[in-house]
Amino acid sequence: MRSKRSLAVILAGAVCLLAAAGFAGYNVWDADRAGRTAEEGLSAVVQHIEEARAEADTPIAVRPVPETVREMPTVESEGRTYVGVVEIPSLNITLPVLSEWSYDNLKIAPCYYAGSCYTDDLVLCAHNYRSHFNGLRWVDMGEDVFFTAADGETFHYVIVNRETLNPDETDRLTRPDDSWDLTLFTCYVGGATRCVIRCELAD
Repeated sequence: MRSKRSLAVILAGAVCLLAAAGFAGYNVWDADRAGRTAEEGLSAVVQHIEEARAEADTPIAVRPVPETVREMPTVESEGRTYVGVVEIPSLNITLPVLSEWSYDNLKIAPCYYAGSCYTDDLVLCAHNYRSHFNGLRWVDMGEDVFFTAADGETFHYVIVNRETLNPDETDRLTRPDDSWDLTLFTCYVGGATRCVIRCELAD
């Protein structure tokens, strides 16, 4: 009887280990897939930005935020709509940004969440894939972040704060009394809390 119980425990343990290995393997595959998909979108958005700059006859340089408020431009590729490109050099990531956030879109690339680069309150979100925003957990204060809109305008930000928020604190991401020029956020592992990075426009 005891040997049967021991065998059942061993079998149950083996099943749990196999399930855990399968789950870990899926996560690795999903992260790799997200990285490849984002790379494909990035190429199309960068090409559009270069063409927009050439058409406008403007140099590739950081330009000031315009005083007039206008809608963020977009570019379409493979049936998806993007608003620009986000770059964090210290994390070695350059990623396209989809124009609308959804759980399906987050599996592809970072997404626009709220605000605008033209009104100094842009909010972007992404999964914590290692090729997306996973590194936000360790990024240092004072590091640079660049957002290039689809029309070629580049906005230079500096990371100044990191917060941990609960999933139900969405108002703290976008409330009007916050003076952050750019907010980036992702979930910590497990999804119980969010890592939120606040940025200010560079001088």
